[in-house]
Amino acid sequence: MKTIILVLVLLSQILNAKVISATYEVSYGIFQTMGIADARFETREDDTYSIRIEARTTGVAKFLTNNRIETYESHGHIINGVLVPQKYIKIRRTDSKKTTKIYTFDHPNKTLWRESIQSDEWDKVNNEFYAGEDVLTLFFNFKNYLKSRQNRAFYVIGGNRKDGRIDVTFAKENELREMKETLELDEGDFLKVILNDRIFSSAQGELLINLDSGGLCEKAILEDVLLFGDIIGKRVR
Repeated sequence: MKTIILVLVLLSQILNAKVISATYEVSYGIFQTMGIADARFETREDDTYSIRIEARTTGVAKFLTNNRIETYESHGHIINGVLVPQKYIKIRRTDSKKTTKIYTFDHPNKTLWRESIQSDEWDKVNNEFYAGEDVLTLFFNFKNYLKSRQNRAFYVIGGNRKDGRIDVTFAKENELREMKETLELDEGDFLKVILNDRIFSSAQGELLINLDSGGLCEKAILEDVLLFGDIIGKRVR
């Protein structure tokens, strides 16, 4: 599900709009549509923001996952056009179980608190590492990184479990041609996002991503998953 979420959160670079929303479908090889995600980004006059992504399984996947739904939220401030998170929330629920994780950022002290809630159990600890962004704000802040078009590593909450590292590279020449053929698109920016985590049968979790001229993610692919083909995320509205 982490891969699906990362496919779905690349939404926009337009930070002066008050509300941006989009819907994505995720298909998986022969199973076709396996999930739907609704995304909403809102800014307010007091320079605060909220991002909410709800991803839910459908069809066969809904049956196999016991009606699994995941919700991701980020809340914080906008400082000089950059989203600075204060809280990052992840909620995972099925028909029989619900778990919640809440991350609270203490940027001045470079500390991050993690609260875990499951049924009647509650735990609050210092997270294993500090990061200045979460995975949602990273991609909404991406307009600041597209200008240089330099390959680089990011460390975010919601990235890999060890240290949050995500690597982003820009496709060029032969790789660019191959990505255009794979994604079946010609226009926009073409990126490879490496999650540095084992996602299904992929050792590093490599995503091929297309952003349109406005910074909106049109399509993303995780190739050769298990025996069935690719996971494909595509914007439908």
